[in-house]
Order: sequence, then structure tokens, then C-alpha cells
Amino acid sequence: MTVADLRAVPPAALAAEAARLGVMIRAGTRIVDLHGGHAVRHVTLNGPEGQSSAACDLVCVSGGWSPTVHLTSHLGVKPVYRDDIGGFVPGAFPAGRLGAGAMIGAYATADAIEDGHRAGIDAAASGGKSAPVPAPAKLDLGDTATTLLREAPSVGHGKAFVDFQMDVTTRDIELAHREGYESVEHLKRYTTLGMGTDQGKTSNFPALAAMAALRNATIPETGVTTFRPPYTPVAIGALAGRAIGHHFKPIRRTPMHDWHMANGAEMLEVGLWMRPYFYRQSGDDVNEAYVAEMRNVRQAAGLMDISTLGKIDVQGPDAAIFLDRVYANGFAKLAVGRARYGVMLRDDGIVFDDGTTTRLAENRFFMTTSTAKAADVLSRLEFLLDTAWPDLRVAVTSVSDEWAAMSVAGPNSRAILNAAFPALDVSDAALSHMGLLESGWGGRALRILRLSYSGERAYEVYTGATAGEQLWSRLLEAGRPFDLKPYGVEALGALRVEKSHVAGPEIDGRTTLDDLGLGRMAGKRSGFVGDVLRRRPALRAPNRQRLVGLECIEDGKRLRGGAILFLPDEKPYGHGRGRITSVTFSPERGHYVGLALLAGDVAAEGSEVVAVYPMKAETVRARIVSPVFLDPQGERLHG
Repeated sequence: MTVADLRAVPPAALAAEAARLGVMIRAGTRIVDLHGGHAVRHVTLNGPEGQSSAACDLVCVSGGWSPTVHLTSHLGVKPVYRDDIGGFVPGAFPAGRLGAGAMIGAYATADAIEDGHRAGIDAAASGGKSAPVPAPAKLDLGDTATTLLREAPSVGHGKAFVDFQMDVTTRDIELAHREGYESVEHLKRYTTLGMGTDQGKTSNFPALAAMAALRNATIPETGVTTFRPPYTPVAIGALAGRAIGHHFKPIRRTPMHDWHMANGAEMLEVGLWMRPYFYRQSGDDVNEAYVAEMRNVRQAAGLMDISTLGKIDVQGPDAAIFLDRVYANGFAKLAVGRARYGVMLRDDGIVFDDGTTTRLAENRFFMTTSTAKAADVLSRLEFLLDTAWPDLRVAVTSVSDEWAAMSVAGPNSRAILNAAFPALDVSDAALSHMGLLESGWGGRALRILRLSYSGERAYEVYTGATAGEQLWSRLLEAGRPFDLKPYGVEALGALRVEKSHVAGPEIDGRTTLDDLGLGRMAGKRSGFVGDVLRRRPALRAPNRQRLVGLECIEDGKRLRGGAILFLPDEKPYGHGRGRITSVTFSPERGHYVGLALLAGDVAAEGSEVVAVYPMKAETVRARIVSPVFLDPQGERLHG
């Protein structure tokens, strides 16, 4: 190891310790060049005897001591320059603030102890304590830190780095000076000097000295940059807020989140929301639990937290006209107090999102969207009002966080509502399928929509978000005699597959209304977003993939989402004839069923396909059937 020391005579104690450790000190010597490609191989030294070379693989640099004035600068204390130490120290402290030790230029240990004693007395005095304190013993520890060793970096002679983190050289400073950036604040922004993780702690003084030399000015005349928080660099992950580990995105929780956590819910992140995946009371793992939860919904009743749905208030004299243009199916003639399922298309005719919209009054609608597309739908509506139809008198507002929402589904659902709200009439005559009931509960608004995602008689119940858990518990209490149990998103997805409700896996940005079997919704309507381009011949080709149902016909095997579909006599290679989008074990059928997108020219019901799942090297035979596996006439929804 070699030390190149600029001092003509290094301190004797330091020289003796170096000799003991076998370290060579070259006095009056500086490093003038480094050599090597991907790593340092040797350096060129310039000393009293001229230039020489020293082999090495690591170069460390010390620029001398400098007080750390960042924190005091954050408090508004301006730094001032001291020639005797060649550095900036905090200026006048305001009342109640004190400094001591190296931060105010007392580098030597003995000086720091003495200065700390003084500061301690002053601090005690500011607190009303004035008892005498013995002075510290005088110490001579042989410190050499007070030796001033400052040298302004030379400019114009080769590449000399000033800021090693941001790769700022003396040539960069010279260029900034030529361009007129003489202020230190301008120099910082022009060169990125001091913007690394050290925040200028190692680079500010040599940069100031170089600029001062170019300006023929003193360092105090040149000035010092403004130190801003943080004092210590902060990781980007910490700036993401309280949520980390999810790609720096926030975590959203429903009003019933604490109840779920306290009652055995295994949580799953869905569209930034934490939602119950399944409940441990239903089974030891998700495969056991979701089937049990499905059975309970089909046979009795289930309670589902649907607060994550996007909820948008649409108001204005032209609200109905607006929705008529946004949705592929019409809403202008929807009666007040009624809801309707709707599908939005993109401009290119591809399905964008689906959901239900309820007419609350002549000029007011309540729209719900899928969890994942809530923000996108609101942004789309605002875009259309701002650009396509600025003349429409419509206002759209997100009310997603205002409402707690839950779904009561199953044969016993009406009885449960009767028990929970005995004063309300929820009979079929008063609240038929796709109907609305608005009332109050506990001083809060109560909104009940008779909508079903499971294929069973079901009701969506809305109340103010802060009362969500209270209403959830009330429904569970009222539903206990009717075997009401909560269910998670895995069971929810399985229920909708049995009923052939399309969702994200089918609405994946590549499918049209006709692909999903929803073309009849639009009928002969025109004038809505996406209407023209959805009629392109390519989107109506006979071999275009369309929605079908599949049932597994091999005992002991299962279907898997994402499996590639081939005809029985085809070699399983490439993209096949289609893909499975959603699967579930169906308690009603006793085997696995699924929804798939399959080429229309081979999608005849009753024929067979082979589902190949390369990730597990699985091959399963399946039969093409109607995608509606349960109650095709919809009898369970009514009555």
C-alpha cells in the first residue's frame, strides 16, 4: 500500500504508524493520472523527484476535513466561510439551537471535547440550569486533523474528476464558466454537480474552489449551494408511501378489510385492492375452500365484498344521450329505478369494459365498472366529454370510495334481506330482477340493486363507506339462521364461469361483442363508440375465435386456464385453434368446466378438442358445449 501525501512533511505519528503497518508514504506527492481499461492497473505520481509509477488496483481519495452544514442549512442557518479551516461552518444560530465540535470547525478531539463542554453549559442555561460544571481536562492526543490542506483543482490540464458520483470534471466546470454559468447554483444544475447520493458532501468544496479560481474570486465571493433535504439519501421505495413491494403502487383496502383479516380471510391483490381470496373456515386451501363456498351460495346464501367495483355518478340533462353513445346497447329508454347490463367498446370495435348502470332519476345514473378498469373507464368518459362531445351537458364523478358494497346471493338471499331490513319491501313485486330500492339505514343512505353475477337470486347492497363493516355484520347476523357465509373472489370467479358471465380473461383487449356472444345487445343500433369499426370484415370472419363452453371428459384430469386448443387429429404445435380463458370445478356438473375462445369454423357443440398445457406437459380431452353451464333459462334469477 502506498500513500501519496501532498504535505511536504507528514505528521511524525502518522509516519510511524504507517511504517509499522508496512505502508509507504510519499511526501509532497500527488496522483496525476490513472491507467487501466476495465479496472485500475497503475497510477502516475508526481513528487519531489519527478514522475513515477505505482501498480495498484484501487485508488482512494481524501480531500481533507469539511464541516457538515447540511442539517443546519435545512433549518435556515446560512453557512459562512472560515479561512483558517478552509471550509464553511454554520452562521449565527437562532435562539435555542447550538452547535459543537467538527460541525463548527473544531476538528481536533481535544477541541471538540472543550467545545462540547461549552455547548452543554449553554444548553443547560437555556433550560434554566446554571450550576457550575468542572472544565474538562486538557488533552493532547496528537491530532493532525486541524492541518489545513486545500488545493484548488487545476483546470485545462487533462481529465480531473471533481464529483466522482456524477462524473463531473474540471473541464465541465470550465465549460460552465465559459457559458456564463458562474453562480454556484447554476453550476450545480448545468453540470449535475452534487446531485449524487452524497448530496455534494465530497464534491462541493473542490468545485467551489475551481470556480473561484476561474472567476479570480475568493470562495466566499463565489458562494455555496443551497443544501436541501434529505441529508441522507432516501430510497425510491420509501417515497412510494406506506405501500411497498407492489411495484411502488398503493394498496387499497375496502371498508370491511379489518373484518376479513379477523375472520380467516386469505387476501389477494386484485387491481390494487386487497380482496378476500377465500376464507379458512371454508377449507384448508383455496381448492377446497372455493368449492365449498360455491356450494353454499348455490344451496343457501353467500355474502361477498364488492366495494372494489368502480362506481361513477353520471348527471346532467344529456346523461341518457351520453350513455347511449358510450354503451353498445341503449340506455335512453331505461326506466327510472331500473338497471341494465352494458358493454363499452373502444374506437376500434374491441370490447373495453362491461358493468351495470342504474337510472336513479331522469337525469342521473349510477354506473358500476369492473374493479380493474374503474380508473380507465372514468378517464375514458372524461376524455369523450372533453373532446368528442363537449356540447353535452353531463358531469361524471367517481364515487367509488364513498360506498361500501356487498352482494347477498343464493336461494335464501331475499329472506336474509327481510330479516335485516324488516321495514323494507323486497318482494319480487316491489324489487324484481334488475330493480332498484333506495332507502335509509342507521342514518345512512341505503341502496339495494337486484343484480346477479352468480346466476342465483342476488342483491347488491350499498351504504356509506364508514358504515360498511357495521352493515356487513348486520347482514351476517340476520343471515345466520339461513346459513349465510362469506365467500371470496375465487368462488366468485367460479360462480360466474358456471353462468357464462365474461370477465377480464375474456375481455382481454382482443375480443368483440360477437366474439363473446353479445352481438345481440347492439342489434341494429348505430352511433355508439366503436360501432363503425366493429363491422370490419376481419372481425366477422367465420374462423374468428368465439366464446364456447368446455367440459372435461377424462376422469381424474382437469382443465387449466391458458391451455392451447387443438383438434384431436392435429399435432400440438404453435398457437392452435384457440385457448381456454377461465376454468372451475363445477359442483353442479361434477367435473371441470371452462370458457374458451375457439375458432368459429371448428366450434360446433358436441365435438371434441384437445387442451394442451405446456407448462405442466398436460394434455386433456374436452367436449365443446354451451358456455352457459347452469340454469340456461335464468329461472333462479327471478321469482
